[in-house]
Order: sequence, then C-alpha cells, then structure tokens
Amino acid sequence: MATATFQKSFGAFYTAEPVARTIVRWAVRNRNDSVLDPSCGDGVFLSSAVRHLEGMGCGHPQIWGIDVSEGALRSVKANLPECRLLNTDFFSTRPGDIPLFDAIIGNPPFIRYQAFNGSSRSSALARAEEAGVHLPKLSSSWAPFLVHAVAFLSKGGRLGMVVPAELGHAQYAREVLSFLLRKFGRIQFCIFRKKLFPELSEDTGLLLCEKFESPCTWFSVAILNDIHQAEEHKYIEYPVDLDAIRSGRTRLGHYLLSPRIRELYGQLAEQKQVVRLGGVADVGIGYVSGYNDYFHLSMAERRQWRLPASFLRPALLSLGDSDGIVVRRADWERLRREGRKVYLLTIPPVSEGRLPGSVLTYLKYGKGLGVPKRFKCRVRERWYSVPHVRIADAFLSYMSGQAPRLVKNRCNLVAPNTLHLVRFDETKRADKFLAGWYSSLTRLSCELEGHALGGGMLKLEPSEAEAVLIPLPRAREETRVVRELDTLMRRMEEEPAIDFVDRHVLRRGLGLSATECALLRDAAGEMHRWRMHK
Repeated sequence: MATATFQKSFGAFYTAEPVARTIVRWAVRNRNDSVLDPSCGDGVFLSSAVRHLEGMGCGHPQIWGIDVSEGALRSVKANLPECRLLNTDFFSTRPGDIPLFDAIIGNPPFIRYQAFNGSSRSSALARAEEAGVHLPKLSSSWAPFLVHAVAFLSKGGRLGMVVPAELGHAQYAREVLSFLLRKFGRIQFCIFRKKLFPELSEDTGLLLCEKFESPCTWFSVAILNDIHQAEEHKYIEYPVDLDAIRSGRTRLGHYLLSPRIRELYGQLAEQKQVVRLGGVADVGIGYVSGYNDYFHLSMAERRQWRLPASFLRPALLSLGDSDGIVVRRADWERLRREGRKVYLLTIPPVSEGRLPGSVLTYLKYGKGLGVPKRFKCRVRERWYSVPHVRIADAFLSYMSGQAPRLVKNRCNLVAPNTLHLVRFDETKRADKFLAGWYSSLTRLSCELEGHALGGGMLKLEPSEAEAVLIPLPRAREETRVVRELDTLMRRMEEEPAIDFVDRHVLRRGLGLSATECALLRDAAGEMHRWRMHK
C-alpha cells in the first residue's frame, strides 16, 4: 500500500494484526465503547475493533479513524463501511471537531526530527503546548501525537498505543511521561525481547494507560518475549518508582534488570567513592568539519599539496585506531606512518588573499569538489575555517558495538564529532576516572544511561555520558592501575583487564564482594546481549 518513500515521509509503518488485536482487547472492554484510531493507516486496528465489538454483541459500533493518506482510507472504507473516516492531518483536528472516545488505540507515525519539520512540526508542537507539554524542536513526531491523542478521551477512558523505545530514554520523553502521570491512574509499558517490527531498526513497545483523569497510583514495566505472551497475559509486571520517573533519576530501561541488581546499582550511585562523569568533567562533541574527507589529510596528502605545518593540527578520528587507554605521541606517529588521515586542516577565519599559495591551491581543489556548498561549510563566515577546535583531556566513543571507551589524550590531539571530548575539572586527576571507567559498574552504567540503536550499537549522547557512574580507586593507586590497564588493553586482554579493575577498584576501593562484582558484570553482559539481540 505504501512505498518506502511514503513510509519514511509519513511514518506509515503498518502494524501486524496480533499487535493490534492485543491492544484492542485490552482497551475496548464494553460493547458500548466508542473507539478512535487517530493514525489508522491500513485499518488493522479498526478491523480488529469491529470484530471485537461485534463479538461482544455490539450491532452498531462507534469506531472512527483518521489518516492523512487518501489512498489508505479508500482501502479502509471498502473493507469497513461501518467506520467513520476522516482524511486529514490529525494535528489539525481539535477537541470539539469530533466526539470524545472511551478508547484511543493505534500506532502513531514515527518521523525523526530531521524529516519532521515545517508547518507540520509547528502544528504538532503547538498542540502539545496547549496540553501543557513543552517539547523541543528535536522531538520525533510520536511524542506530540501521543499527547494530542489524549485530548480526545472521555473521563475514565483508555489509551493503548505502540510507542518507540525512545519513551524510555529520550530527554524529551520525560515531558511525555510526566504528562501521562498527570492524566492516568494506571500505566503499563511493555518491553519485548522479540521486535514488534522486525524490518525496522527502531525498537518499540506497548503503552497502556487507563483511568483517564485520575491520580496515578500505579506504573509498571513488563518484560515479555513476544506479542503472543502479551495476548495470553503471561508476564510479570515490575512496579516503577513514580517519583524516580517524574524526576528523571530512573529510566524505564532500568527495569530490564532484576530488583537485586537495581538495588545494588542504586546503593552504589549514592556512595562517595562513586561519581557521575558529569560531576567531574564536561562532555561535548568534537568539531564539525563539514567534510571530513577533505579537511583531514594523511602525511602523503600533506606533502602532495605542500601544506605548511602551521595550517595543520594532529588529529585522532577514531578510537578504533588506538589499542590502549592512553593515546601517546608514538601511537599517533604509527598512524601517520600507516597512511591514516592524522591532520586537520586548520585555517584561521581570514580572507583568502592573506593565505599562502599552497593553501589557496588546496582551497581551489575543495571548490571543485563542492565543499563550500555543503551545509556546515556554507553557513560559516569562511567555509574553509573549521570552528570550535579544542584539545580535551580524554576522548570518549559515543557509538560502540561493545562498550564505550574512555581514552586519555596525552599528546594534545584534536578530534571531530566522531568522538566526544572530555575535559576534567582542573582540580581533578584524569587517571582517577580513567581507571574506574573500565570496571563492571561503569560498563553496566553505560548500558543503562545510553541507548541502543539499530544493529545493536550503543549510543551515548553527551548528557547520557555525563550520567554514567565511575567508581574511584583508592588514593594514590590510580597511576599504577591505569598503567597496568593500558598494558592489558594493548595486549587485547580485555577480560583480564576487567578482572584487574574490578579487583583493585570495586573490591579494594569500594569494598564490594566477589559476588557483587559478578552480579554487576553479569548484568552488564545481559544488557549487552539484549541490545545486540535487537
């Protein structure tokens, strides 16, 4: 029914029948219930609702569907003539235009902020603002859609929606969760080990909210293998700390852990010998060149273009190019000998007339490639002058297949936005935090504070990285621990390295038992397997 382009533009990824049936059977409880699907698409929720209500003896079901796709609605109308259908943008529909409903069900369109723009985004954010939810422009479309849908519920009504995993980790999702806690007496979020949409990189769950306009007394997370387990109601609910969710102290993903691990993690977070990275350092992105392949050069390219040393700075583009946890001058020189791109072209924001001839020749080459027309270059005062080039104390990988790496910058390298820059407080010693980063506690914390992407990659946004817990070694032991750890990592002895850090930092530094260290390590492994399975 929909081409790939249409699907991406409108977030029209239609729902499998078992998912729709599960939500309908939960939300529609009375034969007289009125039902709305505000993004009905191919009508899978509507047809499930018709069958369900007819099975309860309802002769004239009150079922409405809204969708922006005229083609989709023609198909729905042909198959479900009893449904009331509106071909419009849901954000242009206001309370009073249609009745209120006992049950609102569906799968909101999921359009990331990059494509969710213009008047559509403005309208969506305005609807959320009217509901008292202040969403940033970087919000994806599902968030204002979910908020706006609530406006069409009658008192005591129920909302059952497919939602992306972003509900559990995105910064702006806190506003949505706070809104739901104000509006519903009971909330459940179902997380699935088997993806609801296998063809998509985005992970999703089910959001089930009931008792509209009642004080919230229950919020739970349920961990299920697949949608069939939800249909059969064979799962365990874990109650969520409402205050922790309201304040943002706890993410919904924390409930993937056993209560015992959650308790241990919470206790460690309160210890003086455990800090959050943001409490001792600033984490930010590296510079944005606008065209990395042009602005970064190898030694051979530098010689080819005869670029002066004063217009080049030593750079590190990837932590995959560094084996240890400390980047030394010798490491960078090895990369240079191997022909890697290890220089950043650094031109001050002056007119071209003041630049040497060899630099002008290289700029002419860049113009031929169309570099000045690239967005980040086009919006700069001088397209060839890369701004915000800084030296950091350490580099942090922000997308990782295994575990994020924190690497000390011992030779004043600069780095692009393929890495995070970590700058520690002047009064702090970087080695203290570098040692603890490779502990089982920090590995688990990265899994909990970061979020999974398609393909199992773990991403740490700067704010997420700043929330990661780091245990501190005992006084005056950090240098020895870092030295030994660096040696082990350079030998590719990762498991012995974790053993070493846990023994010296968690057991000797924090006084944890071998059993507690094993619990943390196993939990980190389980979280890693969870996202890799996704």
